[in-house]
Amino acid sequence: MAVEQVLKLRQLKEVHEALEKYQDSAVMIAGGTDLCVKLREGHVRETVMLDISDVTELREIGEREDGFWIGSALSFSEVIANETVKNNYTGLWKACASVGAPQIRNKGTIGGNLANGSPAADSAPPLLAIDAKLKLSSKKGDRWVALSDFYQGKGKTVLAANEVIEGMLLPKLQAGGYLGFEKLGLRNALAISRLSVSVYFVLDELQVIREIRVASGSLGLTPTREPLMEAFLGGKPFNEPTISMASDVFSNIVAERLAGRSTCPFKKEAVKGIFRAAMQGGSYEA
Repeated sequence: MAVEQVLKLRQLKEVHEALEKYQDSAVMIAGGTDLCVKLREGHVRETVMLDISDVTELREIGEREDGFWIGSALSFSEVIANETVKNNYTGLWKACASVGAPQIRNKGTIGGNLANGSPAADSAPPLLAIDAKLKLSSKKGDRWVALSDFYQGKGKTVLAANEVIEGMLLPKLQAGGYLGFEKLGLRNALAISRLSVSVYFVLDELQVIREIRVASGSLGLTPTREPLMEAFLGGKPFNEPTISMASDVFSNIVAERLAGRSTCPFKKEAVKGIFRAAMQGGSYEA
């Protein structure tokens, strides 16, 4: 069965009503960079397509009293163009700038990148590291979900059939805080991430890591936080010996997690350099 009807929606209320009416028979499209591939390959079973690309409420971006808001229907290029993202949330800016080719960044949306549930989603690790929350809304109401609780497995999320990701709220950065990101792709153009790491850390006046969050992509079934890395790094000085030791710890974590898989020998070595690059974006005296 193929898509039989396409509805162009302009307001969030229309999205809620359409999702409530069609539920499992509906599929949403914003940028369509992944969905169009599934359509061509015959993997879309839904009969109604809801075009949400121009829904006003899903295209907002800017400072709010409780943090920084990014609407789900914004393209990667639009996120990259925002000066606050570039200057304050550097790791997220870098992640969005690394997505595919310019054509993909111009069409693909940050909400769609998360909704697909892919372990290789570039925007997920920095959003996990910054402890972002998603606003999921439906005709029955809204709910907030921490991104760390959003993924349920490869390609699976907690998003219900009658819900849409309205957007994401990024907490305000603390003084001395830095959000970094690094990834390794198959090739520079159209690079799908084979491994990505994001870090958020806060340093005190003595350059000691007072707060640390580490997240990874393509190292499991979902993008994920790395609590063992966080436990190791917390309270340590931000310098070369610390990063060197932490790189080895990360390598051991990956080796254990991917034991027996063909990608293990490569990733347990590659993660050292990717982690180091993500951390060193915050700079330090060697």
